[in-house]
Amino acid sequence: MKPVFPSPTKTWHNDVYPAIDPTLPKNSHAGQTVIITGAGSGIGRETAVAFAAAGTKHLVLIGRSESTLADTESLLPGNPKCSIFQADITDEAAMEKVAKTVGNWDVLILNAGYISTPSPVANARLDDYWKNYETNVKSIIIAAKAFFPTANAKRAVVLGNTAGAIALPTKQVVGLSGYLTSKLAQIKTLEFLAAENPKMFACSVHPGMIETDIFLKSGATPDMLPMDTVQLPAHFMVWLSTPHAQFLNGKFVWANWDVEELQSQAKEIESSDKMSVTFQGWPFANMG
Repeated sequence: MKPVFPSPTKTWHNDVYPAIDPTLPKNSHAGQTVIITGAGSGIGRETAVAFAAAGTKHLVLIGRSESTLADTESLLPGNPKCSIFQADITDEAAMEKVAKTVGNWDVLILNAGYISTPSPVANARLDDYWKNYETNVKSIIIAAKAFFPTANAKRAVVLGNTAGAIALPTKQVVGLSGYLTSKLAQIKTLEFLAAENPKMFACSVHPGMIETDIFLKSGATPDMLPMDTVQLPAHFMVWLSTPHAQFLNGKFVWANWDVEELQSQAKEIESSDKMSVTFQGWPFANMG
């Protein structure tokens, strides 16, 4: 279908399509170890299923509920090795313990997130508001410190699920400042991780409009927007974590964008600040 938001590709996807099929040989993750946070439901669960379909050797599922992680494991095709860790991603000691147990890894999907109760900044409960930053930003720093020492030395991939609403005018998303400003900080943090770790690939992914708990807590309802299938971001991230997507290192991308059309723009994207967090209008004309 045609894009419903500004898009670098003419084709806009709401569902999976052949180019991102995880069973294709070009999208294979055979022999790899893939770590997924927030793997007990929604996008995290479907991402685990997609990577299993792509031939992943070892899936590491991290979440708050052992029972929901076990439910995810029961859905995995191909019978890969699966390790379950009930842990809080904001707990540094817990993440270090998981990293030590898992050892070498190839792909790290930072899917777990938090959204505070929508509220004007001045009326927000500080503990609830700040939990956005604890979960959406601090946890990435914790993950980097815990897992980077055991990353695949040749090429490791780090993907963080973020929010497309950060691109909307502020007046359209009043009440969501805690969530959206933390997601903006998350994107910039992943940009730094990409720049600081040249043997890694790091990218921020807007998964699309998926009916998750976070989506519903934001106050949105499925009748308000064109919705996407939960399989779309899962399959997109399988493709995004292959060498074919290397030109998107450090970028902020949307799962709705057509990957073949993106690849046709690879040189332009890689050599510019497109799909990065920048200051619109800089440099100022009057500065000479």
